[in-house]
Amino acid sequence: MEAEVDIAICLRQWDYSETSQTAALLCRRLGLVRVLGKGTRRPDPRFSGGLEIGTLGEAVIVPKNSSSLATLAGWDLRETFRTSRADLAGYYAAMFAIEVAQSILPEGEPHLIVFDALTALLARSSDEPWQVAVTDYLWSVLGDTGYQPSTEGYTDGQCAFVPTLGVLMNVEHVKRNDSAWAVLESTARSLCQLESEGHAHGLDIEQAERVGRLLAWYVRELVERELSTLRLLFGETTPKPLFQHE
Repeated sequence: MEAEVDIAICLRQWDYSETSQTAALLCRRLGLVRVLGKGTRRPDPRFSGGLEIGTLGEAVIVPKNSSSLATLAGWDLRETFRTSRADLAGYYAAMFAIEVAQSILPEGEPHLIVFDALTALLARSSDEPWQVAVTDYLWSVLGDTGYQPSTEGYTDGQCAFVPTLGVLMNVEHVKRNDSAWAVLESTARSLCQLESEGHAHGLDIEQAERVGRLLAWYVRELVERELSTLRLLFGETTPKPLFQHE
């Protein structure tokens, strides 16, 4: 099969042997691809700069046939994104964003918006609060994958988020058998603002963090497994149930 050349971000890598690695790459055109790179850990002109999590490079990929892994035939490191991970919070934000992409995206399906959003987050300047960057990123990911929350059914007042529906609504419209999370009115207004403006830059740091935490909980529900980096970034990991029997 002919090799494909694409720009890719390394989401995860494992040592396969003393000289080889396996990796999960998010490619701009090819989507999520799992690869085996033979010889990536030894001096080889085909693999420059090393294959590390959170780096961007030009990947040469031979698509898989009967094997479960494609072949990584080349890697030219282009960007390490060190600035965004210069502090601990920035590092946690980057690792969380990477885990979200790896968890929510199906293999082999192009997601250009997610790729560009992850690149923007990894390239975040120190002047941009991580809370705003992460909320922006999650909103883009949820939109590109078809899971973006709706606030259409919400008006001012007590409200809840129903993760099975992806909807913010007033509490009087929530059914008792729905799994719903209580949401502060201020957070609900911030989520409405995010939906209206399409980005989080109009939110202050506290608003962005609250909305980002809510969206992170929602992603966890969608992928149906714990996100190991969620607690490191947001601390609180359990939403308050609207109904106490939950």
